[in-house]
Amino acid sequence: MNFLDNLFIIKSIGETETGFTVLVECNPDHPVYRAHFPGNHITPGACLLKTAGEILGQKIGKPLFLKRSKNLKYINVLIPADGKAVEYAFSHLVETESECKVQVVVADETAVYSKMSLTYSYEPL
Repeated sequence: MNFLDNLFIIKSIGETETGFTVLVECNPDHPVYRAHFPGNHITPGACLLKTAGEILGQKIGKPLFLKRSKNLKYINVLIPADGKAVEYAFSHLVETESECKVQVVVADETAVYSKMSLTYSYEPL
């Protein structure tokens, strides 16, 4: 299941000194929230992680397969709401012939939701 343009809708993309940012808006009506959790919706951490890979894959134009996550931290709970936007900030992207590494922070103006150091391969493991 892809989460871009479904669970999250891309609103803008920007460049930074160390990478790039993507502002996404939450879709509180997405089916994942029916199970997580009825009446008290929160965004599953696995969805934040998968969305980071989808965004990065689109940016570099290659399919990506998660090889390793390091220092994966979920700091605050992301509660979806109509118009709720969060920013994925990608930095320290290093690409080699067989893989890429990146650091990602998911946050908005009030909270940091996740910090991740991720390694992706270009081929299924």
